[in-house]
Amino acid sequence: MSVSTLPLVPETPPVSGPGASAEPAYWPWATPTKPLHGNTGAAGYVHGHSAATVATAIQRGSAPDYPQWLHHVQAAAACRHPIRLAGQIHVHDRDGNRIATVDTEDMPDGTIYTPCGNRRATVCPACAEVYRRDTYHIIKAGLEGGRWGIPPLHDHIAIFLTATAPSFGPVHHRVVKTHAADCRKRDGCTCRPQVCRPFGRTCPHGVDLRCRTRHRADDARLGQPLCLDCYDHHAQVVWHHQAPELWRRTIIRLDRNLHRLGRTFGVTLRRRYVKVFEMQVRGVIHYHALIRLDGYNPDCPDAIVPPPRAITRPMFEAAVRDAFATTSFTSPPHPANGGRGWRIGWGDPEKGLDLKHVNAPGGAVNLTHIAGYLAKYVTKSTEVTGLNVRRVDEVNLDVVGDPATHVGRLVRACWDLGAHPDWSRLRRWAHQFGYGGHITTKSRAFSVTYGFKRMQRTIWRRTQGHPHTWDDEQTERVIYQLGYHATGWITTGDALLANTAAAQARERHQAGLDALADDPTAGHPIGPPLAA
Repeated sequence: MSVSTLPLVPETPPVSGPGASAEPAYWPWATPTKPLHGNTGAAGYVHGHSAATVATAIQRGSAPDYPQWLHHVQAAAACRHPIRLAGQIHVHDRDGNRIATVDTEDMPDGTIYTPCGNRRATVCPACAEVYRRDTYHIIKAGLEGGRWGIPPLHDHIAIFLTATAPSFGPVHHRVVKTHAADCRKRDGCTCRPQVCRPFGRTCPHGVDLRCRTRHRADDARLGQPLCLDCYDHHAQVVWHHQAPELWRRTIIRLDRNLHRLGRTFGVTLRRRYVKVFEMQVRGVIHYHALIRLDGYNPDCPDAIVPPPRAITRPMFEAAVRDAFATTSFTSPPHPANGGRGWRIGWGDPEKGLDLKHVNAPGGAVNLTHIAGYLAKYVTKSTEVTGLNVRRVDEVNLDVVGDPATHVGRLVRACWDLGAHPDWSRLRRWAHQFGYGGHITTKSRAFSVTYGFKRMQRTIWRRTQGHPHTWDDEQTERVIYQLGYHATGWITTGDALLANTAAAQARERHQAGLDALADDPTAGHPIGPPLAA
């Protein structure tokens, strides 16, 4: 079984202006034998698509089983590179006897199409959007409650915090102390920033560590070290490597502080959290986290109850600040550091830790905005630094590990330190500058899981939009024996037709939502809800 090597999205014509591309016009096996009708350019493009795409789309659309094929690929229609599975599906009765078998050979293309599920928007926007929406609803449920068996949570104390890494050397940065009242996009605002670095000295390498520029938001120098040789790239990738352990120890410290606080008042306290990481333009992560404080009901230990009224928000904030200010450790030794380890800790407790109270009376924190703010980062990775590769190996190391650039030195630091057997994980995660943690993690009782959200979509699709008819025993009566067959659409014509159908379905769904908003008696929109 071979993997499809065809592009996963339709090409654009090689002309000037939007959508220009230098891709080849078509592949030999898809070359039309006679001219196609329409506006065909010198390079073989028809109406903005290559002759190969048009030819394969016409061939697929004129096939007698086209409606069946379109329905068959519906679940993965918007995916850039769907996974194709082959095998058998067995259906059993309640007694375990096999009553039917479905073979993928009898299906269109002989395979089952399933979305790739990639969370990165630069890889697959459709799957990333599903992941983002799942994250949004998971976080919002953990903030507000009131659904999926979670009680209302407006009486719970919660803190939204941002914890950053320490400085590894001076970099160009942009600071706006006061934004204009009409500034809605802080990352791309045009408000007047402060001078980058008005004071400084000449470093041992002869570089002036001063910059009197007021950087624009799109300035390419942002995040770049003032002196590449002064910047401690090794310390940064080691901090990345140890960041998950630093978070674990910080949470342990917070638990001890809460236990001490609860013992003072004779109560039991529990913390639940969800966190995501954001990659800064300098190539180092910082954590955004929501930490919720719950109480404890001895008659029902698994219940989510608010903390006792004796515990106040300043008490909780003091416990959190102490945990982040006092947690640090020394990493394992490495020969590159003289046989010593690196100190691993958080940034400046005053400047590197930002806390905001959630659910506070009269507070300006919007729960919906917080959930959306966290959810948008699960679809991003290192793109902000200019690096966008899936893996670093000997083949592309010379390209992405250019020692003349900041990003290249970070990749090289991972590769050089990872040569030690005890630090080999750095090479595995060199494409993320040594950070190997998951994009989002949470406590089990903070909210529902991603598996729960995926099961919701499965029930919706199997019941064709009537989830109340679902029987939990159905999952035990269907046995899948499927294996990997290939990745991607068979032809770019298939990709064009599938993505067009998916776009039309989204438009019909949105039209149904608009009609429902205008007229509550209009009925339910076609297709699964946007939250699914």
